Amino acid sequence: MERPGHLIQRLRVARGLSQAEAGRRGGVPRTTWSTVESGDSANPNPDTKLRIARALDVRPSSIWPPRPRPLHLEEVDDPRWGPAVRAMAHRLDLSGSLVERQRFARRLVAVLDCVDSGASGPGRDGGRWDELWQLANSLMFDPDRTPIAIVDGKLVERELDGFTPPTRVRVIATRRRRLRGAGAVAEADGCR
Repeated sequence: MERPGHLIQRLRVARGLSQAEAGRRGGVPRTTWSTVESGDSANPNPDTKLRIARALDVRPSSIWPPRPRPLHLEEVDDPRWGPAVRAMAHRLDLSGSLVERQRFARRLVAVLDCVDSGASGPGRDGGRWDELWQLANSLMFDPDRTPIAIVDGKLVERELDGFTPPTRVRVIATRRRRLRGAGAVAEADGCR
């Protein structure tokens, strides 16, 4: 995708306009036009965007396409949710600190706790959440340093030889088993 500054310059040159001429056409000071076109101001105010677009005879959205609404971790019904969680987990796994990984994992576990019924294997959700539980687990613990894991909602001591190498997917269930009714637990956990 072409950056707005490059697109503005290309449109201006295609119309045979200098920056000063284009600025006069749109009622934009030449310095402002230059700043936006150079990319130093990647997101100018809406009025400036409108004036620049009018000067170039295009709609502002053709230069600055509307961005999708930000995605929040709790919005599991959004089709972008799964890929976004996987991408964030991958980024944190590669370059995040243990504290950042654990913070994200705790938030992910809280969300999964609300949306997952607790039954493992193919069922109503067909194991839809299993991969994400595994991602949360892999981010929660540093397998090279932590001789514990979460299994069936309990901390379990493990032998250091038993750790899965970091290059392989770590399959340890972090799922909390629902021993009581799902409604009472959901209410106690603050789930809706």
